[in-house]
Amino acid sequence: MNDKDTNRVLAIMDEINTVPRQSNHLEKIHPWIMDWGRRQGFDVKTDSAQNILITVPATPGYEKSPTIVLQGHMDMVCEKRSDVEHDFRKDPVISWRDGDWLRAKGTSLGADNAIALALFFDLATDPEAEHPKLEILVTADEETGLVGAQNMEAGFLTGTVLMNLDSEDEGVFTIGCAGGMDTNLNLPVVMEAVPPGYEIRRLEVGGLEGGHSGIEIHVGKANANVLMLRGLREIIDLVPEARVGELRGGTAHNAIPREASALLAVPFSRLEDVEALIGRLEATLKSEYAVIEPNLSLALTKSQSPEGGLFNMETSGRIVDALRLIPHGVKHMSAEIEGVVDTSMNFAVLSTKADMVSVLTNRRSAVMSRGADFSAMMFGLARLYGGSYETGNQYPPWEPRTESDVMERAKMIWTDLFGKEPEVEVTHAGLECGAIGATFSNLDMISFGPTIMQPHSPDERMLIPSVGRVRKFFRELLKSYR
Repeated sequence: MNDKDTNRVLAIMDEINTVPRQSNHLEKIHPWIMDWGRRQGFDVKTDSAQNILITVPATPGYEKSPTIVLQGHMDMVCEKRSDVEHDFRKDPVISWRDGDWLRAKGTSLGADNAIALALFFDLATDPEAEHPKLEILVTADEETGLVGAQNMEAGFLTGTVLMNLDSEDEGVFTIGCAGGMDTNLNLPVVMEAVPPGYEIRRLEVGGLEGGHSGIEIHVGKANANVLMLRGLREIIDLVPEARVGELRGGTAHNAIPREASALLAVPFSRLEDVEALIGRLEATLKSEYAVIEPNLSLALTKSQSPEGGLFNMETSGRIVDALRLIPHGVKHMSAEIEGVVDTSMNFAVLSTKADMVSVLTNRRSAVMSRGADFSAMMFGLARLYGGSYETGNQYPPWEPRTESDVMERAKMIWTDLFGKEPEVEVTHAGLECGAIGATFSNLDMISFGPTIMQPHSPDERMLIPSVGRVRKFFRELLKSYR
């Protein structure tokens, strides 16, 4: 592939990455994209959900071709290593090249989904490009539950074909995806002052790989929340009078938690026993996860007792037991498609607020009734414990079409270009095609993109040569509509 063309796309992505675009904080990226479109002389509009549509005229010879919707999202999952100073609300994401891979400096790269916008902007501003009339659809807050796509106004689009560039395996075309829903649990706790003679420590789980809870949920990566609670239960079994508090872990509904921590109070006379237990447990976990989590760590560090105290002794054991019942990982595999996850749960975020422990879980399922039953398990847990629950963002699955013109074109063009037939899949990750298709049912849709590994984590990286190949394929696919 032409390095000059690839470098042009990556330069545009770097420019996008200078603009803060954390989910739910689009106050800088939204006007930036609007201004970009206007500077090119294109028609630009937005809706009440902050979605943006940039209309690019057809090039000569394509005036009678169908209008093509090119779709990606403006926000990103903001993850960083604990030792990295970075404020996603104002600091740019800085990329660097590691051989054939593009990475960021201690943070998520944001190639999910800046690479889509970069490919669109590269195409729209290239005088040599050939294409039908384009509607570049840039959606808002995809990473928090496909919010923009689900709230798009009827009539916002006129196109009949949609190409989503939010898939992450080069040469794999996606034609369907699971639906999903967040569930929030609030479990009450009783606080009290730490008795005299207790030592305060913070139990910290870290060094985990993390990653996308849709794409990588089946891999078996460790969940920091789960490991922390396992450690706390073993401590309480050893020292029943131990107290815990300030449980926290995870950052986003669609990211597997990489770090978690809890305050711990134990009698001074039992501190050495607890320290020895944590040493043994760390060795056990390192053995269990030796291949997939080489940097796993478990540690006790000195800390201060918070003003509000910790959970009382009875609450400490009950809350740990309750939280340990929250499932994480794959519940069902697809019976129709070998190797595809059907239903899963991500124990995503754990936090403590005054007299309440709050939990955010995200379940995905290709079968809505099965997913609903999984969520009902969380509701039952809350009722048993005397807590409360509520559902959060949810989105529908994308049902595959038995006949798709865009898919047949894509398969033929990819095979002609690269001498190898592409794979066709239904993914367990959530894609906006399902939400958009629920409003615009006439759309013929496909999703593809360059190779991105470990999105939603500081190890996110993109395969640079795949950008050039996808760029070439993308343009040939558009040219086929003449």
